[in-house]
Amino acid sequence: MKPIYIDLRHLRTLLAIEETGSLSLAAERVCVTQSALSHQIKGLEDLYSLPLLERKTQPVRFTPAGTRLLKLAHRILPQVIEAELDVARLKEGEAGELRIAIECHTCFDWLMPAMDLFRQSWPLVELDIVSGFHTDPVGLLLSHRADWAVVSEVEPTPGINFQPLFSYEMVGICAKDHPLASKEIWEANDFKNETLITYPVSDDMLDVVRKVLEPANINPARRTSELTIAIVQLVASKRGIATLPYWAVLPYLQRGYVIAKKITPQGLTSELYAATRENMTDMAYIQDFFHTVQTQSFATLPGLSRLDIP
Repeated sequence: MKPIYIDLRHLRTLLAIEETGSLSLAAERVCVTQSALSHQIKGLEDLYSLPLLERKTQPVRFTPAGTRLLKLAHRILPQVIEAELDVARLKEGEAGELRIAIECHTCFDWLMPAMDLFRQSWPLVELDIVSGFHTDPVGLLLSHRADWAVVSEVEPTPGINFQPLFSYEMVGICAKDHPLASKEIWEANDFKNETLITYPVSDDMLDVVRKVLEPANINPARRTSELTIAIVQLVASKRGIATLPYWAVLPYLQRGYVIAKKITPQGLTSELYAATRENMTDMAYIQDFFHTVQTQSFATLPGLSRLDIP
């Protein structure tokens, strides 16, 4: 029997297909086009002269041959990741400090699980969140009071590097018997006579205000709350309406507490980026933290999209 070669790229692809159950989502996960991913799988199937996937199923299922290679991926890839981290530690040193600044109230929902996962690989890196929500996290980087920041906009700044995390949809939420509950898509004018419940931040940090309401010269009454669950509770009791990330309100939608609506026909999307000082960007544990956060987010938060630096 002639030798057949399989590389790590193939194993990562198979793992992405298993985790997403979809060729298109797997292609996004490994950062290739769906066509390139299909070509990659076809090449493997030609080498083995066996099908690896049952493509007509939803989610995609593996054949016995594909299952065997998937088992290999589960065994090999963790060892590769561990070895790469060990080499990185040898180069950069195992100890370090990573202070994180955030400007969004919902960041904790996806950041904390990623931090827990990161600590397992870098136990000697001191990981901490700079207390409070910050309107100028880049300023904290420049003053060396933070090392890694989550920001919603890229403003080119000397000495600061930006990396795209993800984009996500913001949805409008209201009580199930609210008059707006029967409207499929909310426009700016729908907010005019409502009370808009938000986090206690400035208007330039609220995408619904900056992208939808201000251009239409609409300024509804306001009410604020620090906690997502408190905002949802206020909305459910018809004290007002709100706009929140889809992934943040999904658990409350599933329980029937409130209902969600699309904002404008195009949808209201928000973006998040990671910012670091340029002299720290290439440090191994900084890069691994970024990849851990991004990978964990795409694996656990529904409705995310890939993002490029504008």
